Amino acid sequence: MRFSVKVPRGARLEVATVGGPVTVTGVAGAQTLATVSGRVEVSGSEERLDVSTVNGAVALAPRKVVTTSVSTVNGDVRLKLPARADVRLEFNTVGGRFNDSPARLGGREQAYGAGTHAVEVSTVGGSLSVQP
Repeated sequence: MRFSVKVPRGARLEVATVGGPVTVTGVAGAQTLATVSGRVEVSGSEERLDVSTVNGAVALAPRKVVTTSVSTVNGDVRLKLPARADVRLEFNTVGGRFNDSPARLGGREQAYGAGTHAVEVSTVGGSLSVQP
């Protein structure tokens, strides 16, 4: 089953599914996206972003980075930062990797630009890839 929903660009969006992918493009308002089993893809976001999945990859390409939270049990996370992003990234994992290097149990922090906006990524078995 597939749903296609159009909302005003600045709308606040909340989506929850049990199984299946979630793709959001061009929605600038705050977003809360959750799925039990399925990929989550977001592009063009400009406000707060909260993403959670149990078993699924997450791909984020925000237009502007503000407070962001990503949680996945078993799924890799890919974050493409916009030009001149000011991000303080905190990555916590049990068995994942950070940009193809082993991540320490408990976490890793990385600043991009001035580090103004918090981005928190938490995984159990997933890795994080950041493309500045």
